[in-house]
Amino acid sequence: MCDLQEFLDYVWSFYNTDDGLYPIEGITKEMVLDASWLYLQMCTYPAFPNYQWGDGDTLDREHVRDIILEGPKFVEDRKINCLQFQGGN
Repeated sequence: MCDLQEFLDYVWSFYNTDDGLYPIEGITKEMVLDASWLYLQMCTYPAFPNYQWGDGDTLDREHVRDIILEGPKFVEDRKINCLQFQGGN
């Protein structure tokens, strides 16, 4: 992928409820953006070795989908891990 917008459009094309291949009920473009941003941040932390940016490939899209589906629980669990990694409480 050339840029973030192209990746966001790619994710949206799979999961939107209008014509997505695998629609996720209630998904919004804001959710795709937030989950993508979180995923990109996670890719930079050595504490998350399973998350490596693959230039916007299928695995990247599926990781973003998982973040969306697991919602706040996913974010909270990772936030705690990030804080521990950074030496925070």
